[in-house]
Amino acid sequence: MGKSQNTRFINRVFTPDEQRQIISSANPDTILWTLWAGKETAYKIISKRYSVSSSPRLYEVRLSRTERPERPDICFSEGKALSGLVDTPRGACHIRIFITRDHVHCIGNSVSSDAMDSVIWRVDRIDPFSSDAPDFESMAVRKALKKHLSASCNKSTEDIEIRRAKGTRGLGPPFAYINGRQAEIDISLSHDGRFAAYAFVINSMS
Repeated sequence: MGKSQNTRFINRVFTPDEQRQIISSANPDTILWTLWAGKETAYKIISKRYSVSSSPRLYEVRLSRTERPERPDICFSEGKALSGLVDTPRGACHIRIFITRDHVHCIGNSVSSDAMDSVIWRVDRIDPFSSDAPDFESMAVRKALKKHLSASCNKSTEDIEIRRAKGTRGLGPPFAYINGRQAEIDISLSHDGRFAAYAFVINSMS
């Protein structure tokens, strides 16, 4: 049974319009995870600047009506991405969602849809059983991000750190540090099972 059959979950997480999109779709589980990815991305963006609730229903995803994926497999086969907006407690976020047969990945920003072109991102496969360390997935995605940042910034991976400060609600969002100083680089990390993903935007380099 797919998650789209879990009525309790659907009612708790999605708004009425989002629920209609899921129910009416020929691929309800794909739509569900597409909307979920948009919500998660928007929350990560907004929470870097504001103290906001993470309640999923406060982040309503509005996919472009010309791109709503009634057949997400077609979007994948044509190499297309879906675009849309997410209404949040602190304004709208622009998103771009990539759907494959294995995973759904979303990037976003609070500036404009055109600004998405400057986002560098990647999704990697990892083996969650290749290490006994409880935070192996987190270590794997950090290592991959540092390697990519090293090439983009012409810095050694040893000079780059990924830090998360503790806040009142637990660990805060990640930030990149180069030679001990916080860099003007906006980063995002995520992992789920055998997939690890990261995205970053280099705002300026001294």
